[in-house]
Amino acid sequence: MSAAINAILEHPGFPRRKAWWREDFGAGQAIIEEGDITRDLYLIESGVVRVNKDVEVREDQHMQSGLLELSAGEIFGELNLFGETTRSASVVALTKGVLIHIDGSVLSEFMDQHVELGYALMKEFFIRISDALSASNDRFSALYARQLLQDEDR
Repeated sequence: MSAAINAILEHPGFPRRKAWWREDFGAGQAIIEEGDITRDLYLIESGVVRVNKDVEVREDQHMQSGLLELSAGEIFGELNLFGETTRSASVVALTKGVLIHIDGSVLSEFMDQHVELGYALMKEFFIRISDALSASNDRFSALYARQLLQDEDR
């Protein structure tokens, strides 16, 4: 678990049952559905989840692309923390486990009132998102290069 989220969860101003709570999940259970509008975040205590994106293969055919797998100590759902926009991907449990469900509205207010803790958490989010974007750029570049090579072979 990250030091920043741990400090927030242990803070007396961020009470359990109001600001956060534990939830069990089972294998195959949807935790977030792409298109939902929520601000909540989730911290995995145990188990493994997969982040999926609905991809239109053809007009009448869709598939779920497994973007990445997350496990104990990892957070997901942070992209919607500061705005009620639609979820950009689904998250489905691969195994049974336990997560900490964090109320995004309560967390946002807490971060405004406790700027140093909020800054530390935002810094961790920024680093994580920056790393994910860099990895995504690498994957996209590799796919594009493969497509160019296939086009040359034709």
